[in-house]
Amino acid sequence: MNEPQSTSSNTPPRLNVIGAGKLGRTLARLFSDAGLVTMGAIYNRKIESSRCAQTFIGAGRVISHIEELADQPAELWMIATPDDAIRNCAEQLATLKNLDWDWDWNSTTVFHSSGLKTALELAALQNLGSSVASAHPAHSFASPQRSLSNFSATVCTLEGDDSAITVLDGLFSGIGGLTTRLQPEAKALYHAATVMASNYLVALIGASETLLEKAGIEDALASAILSPLMRQSLENGLTVGAANALTGPIARGDIETLQAHLAAITQTAPDLRNTYRTMGRQALKLAQKKNNLNQKVLTAMQKLFHEESK
Repeated sequence: MNEPQSTSSNTPPRLNVIGAGKLGRTLARLFSDAGLVTMGAIYNRKIESSRCAQTFIGAGRVISHIEELADQPAELWMIATPDDAIRNCAEQLATLKNLDWDWDWNSTTVFHSSGLKTALELAALQNLGSSVASAHPAHSFASPQRSLSNFSATVCTLEGDDSAITVLDGLFSGIGGLTTRLQPEAKALYHAATVMASNYLVALIGASETLLEKAGIEDALASAILSPLMRQSLENGLTVGAANALTGPIARGDIETLQAHLAAITQTAPDLRNTYRTMGRQALKLAQKKNNLNQKVLTAMQKLFHEESK
């Protein structure tokens, strides 16, 4: 396992964190608890968020203004801000100066955590000598406390300079992550896939809850209905593949059931009609892989799912 470089053979490299939200504070805590880093500065736009992050991590120094980072040298810098702030943040860091010593980025590794943006967002620091990369864990950080215990085996995609990837491979492997390298041009498709699998799954839960509410089913019972059904379907899909896991009216070619669904949705929750049709088209593609639908039924379902909303 490759270890990050430090100024002393006995001292882990210092890590400064900019944007210590759920992802940033969780990774910092995991790195720190594993003894892979020494916590340095913590900076968020709101100082209250920095203090909460410091409490969660159990170490680090809260910085109230980004200019104060000029007094906080570090070998490692993690930028875990929203995507549209990464480039500006790097450019601000590139202007940092300190009169007491020669500010030198040549011995630093700087990485951001965007699943979409590439290491080019950090060009301002790369031009000053930093080794730069992007590192995206395929993990939901909705609950940082829970993530501390279930982060292990998370796949972490790395992209950027070879030297930075070597450092990050050591960091993420050191907290149980599984690292893989991704080409810059592949990041958009990769990130779209993770968003669909994570965020859209949550949105699908919300849509199902809405329909159950319209059906007069209380929240507790709705959860009892959806929880085992979704867990079983997810497990089946991940185990035997999406096409083999597909069941229900589309897999059977039950056009009348689908028509009844759309009629009920149109009457009670019309804003979900296109959602049902869109997901139906995707499910139909899976059903076609099994090649057990006759052409008449297949054509009828295709027409049903492609009809214009009225």
